[in-house]
Amino acid sequence: MKLNDNNIAEIMEEVEKFFESANIPKKDIVKICFLLEESLLRYQEKFGEDCEFKFVTRKWLGTPKVSIKIKGTPYNPIEDNSDENIFSESVMQNLLNYEQAGVTYRYENGCNEINAFSTKEIERLKIPGGTTTISVLLGIMAAFIAENLSLQTQKILIENITTPILNALIGAVVAVNIPLIFISIVASVCSIENVTTLNNLGSKILKRFLALSLFTATVTIFISIVFFPVIDFNFGGQILSSDSQEIQKIFVLILSIIPQNVINPFLKGQILQVVVLAMLTGVSITILGDRVIDFKNVIMNLKLIIFKIVSIVMKIIPLVIFLCIFKTILVYSFDEIFGMWKILAANYLAFFIIPMLMLVRMSMKYDIKISDFLKKLYPPILITFTTGSGSAAMPKNIELCKKELKLQPVLCDFYIPLSHALCPTTMLIGIIIYAFYAAEFSGIQISIAQLIIIAFLSWQFSISAVKENGGMIAIMSLMLAQLGFPMDSLE
Repeated sequence: MKLNDNNIAEIMEEVEKFFESANIPKKDIVKICFLLEESLLRYQEKFGEDCEFKFVTRKWLGTPKVSIKIKGTPYNPIEDNSDENIFSESVMQNLLNYEQAGVTYRYENGCNEINAFSTKEIERLKIPGGTTTISVLLGIMAAFIAENLSLQTQKILIENITTPILNALIGAVVAVNIPLIFISIVASVCSIENVTTLNNLGSKILKRFLALSLFTATVTIFISIVFFPVIDFNFGGQILSSDSQEIQKIFVLILSIIPQNVINPFLKGQILQVVVLAMLTGVSITILGDRVIDFKNVIMNLKLIIFKIVSIVMKIIPLVIFLCIFKTILVYSFDEIFGMWKILAANYLAFFIIPMLMLVRMSMKYDIKISDFLKKLYPPILITFTTGSGSAAMPKNIELCKKELKLQPVLCDFYIPLSHALCPTTMLIGIIIYAFYAAEFSGIQISIAQLIIIAFLSWQFSISAVKENGGMIAIMSLMLAQLGFPMDSLE
């Protein structure tokens, strides 16, 4: 073929089709075609239109390659820095090698040879949940491997290595979540800048949380009845315990919502008291307005700092998940897990049914595709499921709601931490189901009056009681004492 304009145009079309057939990224094809066409035009100027060239295409080990050979004296068009050229040498050199494509020149056997090549764009394996899912799989594999070790070695792994590290890491996650909740709520309240608007928004949110808690408790009770048929529908039933000390404990717990000082809620992790302090602080700043503008700016800057701290600490979540899975499988035998299958089945069924009902309602009302929604929020869902902690998943939930769901940042920073404190549905579900299990374990029928007490106390305990350091045992002890149930089921 000769170096005339028609042949050059035809060759460039063939080059483009050749690389497209090899599924090469479009951006690489454009760069390669530009370099080849410019090179051929420079050869045309150097040797004339009657000069012949050879055009070859081939694929070698999956790499498509184009070769152009022109007989004549050595001439590298890519390094030609002549003033007559539109594109300088630096421009050509910048495009010479990039990503997974390139153009090379060589002179061999009296021929100038230009080779253009590109590899297929590597399609990385996309795993739902990314490192979170990988951590789960690795945790399962490590646990099954450790089961082949001696019991003494397993005990050392659990008690001396896994448990201390896990407690330290979870402690770090909880430690950053407390200031995260406080600062994000304060900053969000400050950004509203209108007490009337804040009052209306706060009323709507509280009503929504109460409705959601009532809905969760109702569905959980129906599910519990299926697994633990212990309801006595005789309306004459009475609460069996009349111990005034236990009743007093309930009222003390309710009054504990009100913080007694500023420090203890942060030190003891009493989330509801932290929320109360945050709301008071935010409302006060909003009322004072411009008189405390400097302090308001400090809060906004603290929000940026705490979110950066949280993003750093959240990098340990895959390790937390790995250790949780490893410890659970290694500590609890299948016989122990099977012995509590009703509790597990009731919990997981509630965790499935309640969100699905809410998603169906959301889909019908806002025309949202459920599968797409779940796909975007899969990582925080998996974190909650594997660690058993909503606190561990909250920062990731905030991040994805902003990035994937495109929700307003102010709304995310305000609503999600507040819902974490005022509407802990997982804890509410667990307490109700365990109360039914305790009744069946003790051979006791639950009266309607007791059922109301279970629903109310479960909601109260879930939002106000401290869950760490044996807090769940203390919660259920109060519940069983108030209902008059024996404590044997706690064992």
